[in-house]
Amino acid sequence: MVLLLILAGGILAQILAEKYYEKHWTKGLKVEIRFQKEPVRQGEEGFLTETIENEKRLFLPVLQAGFAVSRNLSFGQEENTSVSDQSYKRDVFSVMGRQRIIRKVPFQALKRGYYEIQRTDLVTRGILLAGEQYETLPCSTYLYVYPKRISGEKWEIIFRRISGVYEYRKRLLEDPFQFRGIREYTPEDPMNRINWKASARTGSLMVNQLNSAVSGNVYILLDVEDETVWKYEEIHEEGIRLAAAAAEYFLSRGIETGLITNGRDCKEKSELFLTGHSGRSQGAKFLQCLSRIDLGQKSEKFSDCLKRKKEFLIAKESLCILITKNQYQELEEILAELGRKNHGSVYLTTLYPEMKLKIKRNQNMEVLNWEVRR
Repeated sequence: MVLLLILAGGILAQILAEKYYEKHWTKGLKVEIRFQKEPVRQGEEGFLTETIENEKRLFLPVLQAGFAVSRNLSFGQEENTSVSDQSYKRDVFSVMGRQRIIRKVPFQALKRGYYEIQRTDLVTRGILLAGEQYETLPCSTYLYVYPKRISGEKWEIIFRRISGVYEYRKRLLEDPFQFRGIREYTPEDPMNRINWKASARTGSLMVNQLNSAVSGNVYILLDVEDETVWKYEEIHEEGIRLAAAAAEYFLSRGIETGLITNGRDCKEKSELFLTGHSGRSQGAKFLQCLSRIDLGQKSEKFSDCLKRKKEFLIAKESLCILITKNQYQELEEILAELGRKNHGSVYLTTLYPEMKLKIKRNQNMEVLNWEVRR
């Protein structure tokens, strides 16, 4: 009889303990998933931080914390990660009472983009590891993966020609009444620019510098439209990388730079547009815009987009740099007009080696081609 009472008491104690655990295991439990604050570049490694904090005395023998994120962030071949349409990451903890656990989880950014984690799924087992309890907690963390850097001799050659257009249009329209300063003479300077008094004073030839009569701002026009049912994601991604490289070049020199694109925001679903400004914050905004372009959404015909922005670009006297794989007549005519009105433009095509360059340069529109490797 005593044995039965002891057994019954043990069973009752177990039931009560499990009920207590079921009711109280989430109390005082904080789980936080956070991406690193700094953005990463495509191909680089980043990390996120998992923080588990148990503020109560109750011991949690098994706590599984899981979340879903884009499979473009790779956590490698870990046993607790599964990949389908997304990466599902699950980590198991044993959490003592009044304990905080912090764990850094590395990953590799495989693709440009904007990535969020919106919830954390918790699973636990009872004190005797019997039965499962579930809880879902909200989570709000995000990461920008910036486009991969473009560098090398090929890029330097292309960009020397682009910057040549920028410098030429400034020299072409220098205002003789806007004196900017004095610098040393170079063989490219005309003789009437020589400041003879300054030359005599310094002992070497010096020339006057004049301000330009046109605006020095730049607008990058990024076209990601596919004219046919065929998708050219590789080409568009290369175009996005070129846009990032061009923006970083001009902004590093204090030049106001803006963005017009028919690419759509992965979050807001609207076309992205960035007004031209200079400074470090503009560089971050530019790269964030490029990261958020969703190539899976249908894009507007870029000539229609430019028709709406044409008067704005003419009023701003902007140097327009078009980056596109498309070569239809209407698009060429609009950029040629912008070149005539603003004293220069650049038509930069992004084509596979087997694609033919059809656009012809003219006095006010430079035409360049960037070969995209498959």
